[in-house]
Amino acid sequence: MFQSKTTAPRFVIAKGLKFAVPIFVLGICGAILWNKIAAMDIVAITNALAGMSLEACGIAVIATWLSLRAVGQYDAIWHQILRTGIAPHAAARAGTISVAIAQTLGFGAITASLARLRALQQLTLWQVTQLSAAVSLTFMTCWALFALIAAWWLGAKTGLSPIWIAVIAFTSVGMIAAVIWGRDRFVGRLTTTRLLQLMGWTCVDMVCAAIALYALLPAGVDVPLSTLIAAYIIALGAGLLSNSPGGAGAFDLTLLTLLSGQEEMVAGLIAFRLIYYVIPAILASIAIIAPSKPATDRDQSPALWSLAHQTGDLLHIEGRNWFMGKLGFFHCSIGPHRQNPGEVVDVCAVRRATKRRGKCGVFYNCSPRLAASAYRAGWYVRRIAIEAVIRPTDWSLEGRRLQTLRRKLRHAEMAGIQISEVDDAHTLPVLNKIARKWTIQQGGEMGFSMGRFCPDLIAKQRVFLIAQDNETIGFITFCVGSEDWHLDLIRYDGCLPDGAIHAAIVAAIKAAAKENVPLVSLATVPDPGHTPAYWSNRKSGLIQFKRSFSPIWLPRYHAAPNKLMFWMSGAAIAFAIHRPLQNLPWKALQLIKMTALELKLTPRHDKRLVKQNGSPERS
Repeated sequence: MFQSKTTAPRFVIAKGLKFAVPIFVLGICGAILWNKIAAMDIVAITNALAGMSLEACGIAVIATWLSLRAVGQYDAIWHQILRTGIAPHAAARAGTISVAIAQTLGFGAITASLARLRALQQLTLWQVTQLSAAVSLTFMTCWALFALIAAWWLGAKTGLSPIWIAVIAFTSVGMIAAVIWGRDRFVGRLTTTRLLQLMGWTCVDMVCAAIALYALLPAGVDVPLSTLIAAYIIALGAGLLSNSPGGAGAFDLTLLTLLSGQEEMVAGLIAFRLIYYVIPAILASIAIIAPSKPATDRDQSPALWSLAHQTGDLLHIEGRNWFMGKLGFFHCSIGPHRQNPGEVVDVCAVRRATKRRGKCGVFYNCSPRLAASAYRAGWYVRRIAIEAVIRPTDWSLEGRRLQTLRRKLRHAEMAGIQISEVDDAHTLPVLNKIARKWTIQQGGEMGFSMGRFCPDLIAKQRVFLIAQDNETIGFITFCVGSEDWHLDLIRYDGCLPDGAIHAAIVAAIKAAAKENVPLVSLATVPDPGHTPAYWSNRKSGLIQFKRSFSPIWLPRYHAAPNKLMFWMSGAAIAFAIHRPLQNLPWKALQLIKMTALELKLTPRHDKRLVKQNGSPERS
């Protein structure tokens, strides 16, 4: 009791000081800034504002958008580090919204936490607090590194006072030392690669913001862009440390002092605050007040929808739930949609709902009923794929149609293949190693409607190991829904014995039959009768593989409001599935590995030729 009486007043005093200090700093800096502006010609400031061109404002808007998008990537990286299970695009969107609001309202960590908590309601308060603290700390650390460079640049170009350089250097070194000291204690998973990514996005953020300010400066301001960028970095730090709304007072006073700004500079700052702070904060507030309503029946969702955290969102539109994939200009519904017999989906209402979100709605791999509803609404519809579905309770290995599968299973048995289901977390490093080797061999993983290796997702899936001589050489995973299983990953190390994957899938079908699972999906393949021969021929081996299980083939369609949107969305989907940009590093590793293997095998090959033929030249 005695301790609570003494600590309570201290807590109240600490909280009071936390809010009072920014207000005090804002008052002092505001008073100094007001006296500085009062001595200027107000008419000249007004004229400079009125004379700004639309081109300059347009450049500033684009630079502002790039800056906010860059700082939103902080959240995407930290969500991966903290393993929150939030998709990168959703994390980046929430980060952009929270920063747009927090930088305008002030009290950055608190307001950003509240905005993130509103935008990502599936996270707990502790997760959001961790995230906001990590983002703020690492951003200030990266700022400190660039602030040192900026102080040196300004000292060399403008003769910056040694006192300014000493204060900036002391602050920067202090921030860097704090993160280095706390790296293993708080952010142990902040690897060097991720730290470099954070530094890169910080640089993009600050440079784009400085370009927005530079574009808004009237013609009478003769300041080099490099000098303005350096001054902006230092002024930004002053505004962030003051914790005042929009860094008001400290940011403006620092910038005007460093650049000896006059009326034209003040006019540029006013326009900059309007475009960079006020307008994004208003748009972000509108977005956060009316967020997309998440799906309410996750437990009743199809198995495929468990991939939503990787590639999209579960949205509630027009009274029903949708698995919406993330594309640049489209809201794309992925997979078959549950629809009662005789029920007609109002696709026009779905289109209106997606257009309100600024995108065009399309359906990908949708069911025949949904495709028929879209066709009756005047949409352009084409059959693109077929899905292999098995009813485990009615399926058996008997019959002529399964003789190929029985032969494959005999080959696997002769090779000593062993299949076992596992849910032990201790096997995760083994799976991770196999998945990484497979990714290098294949030159990357696919995306969008195709699953990618993710430890958090695998923990919720059914995993079947493929072993030979008591050594795990591969695995397959199934997404699990309330009424179905869906084949997700097939990963292996090197070349598997013939029939190994067939044996693993048969084991999964038998396990599903014991649990009375109505459907097991082996995923989709291009429909040979309705897709170009070039594309279907490339997947002929996959089609033959799935055909060996004698599945039920269900047609799947692609529907869009018109033919142009159909082909544009199809190109965007193909790009998102094959992920050429994301897979560039894996393709580089694949090339390096192949080159190293060729160099390693060449000397042995030459020695063998010498032994057989006497000399390499004779061969």
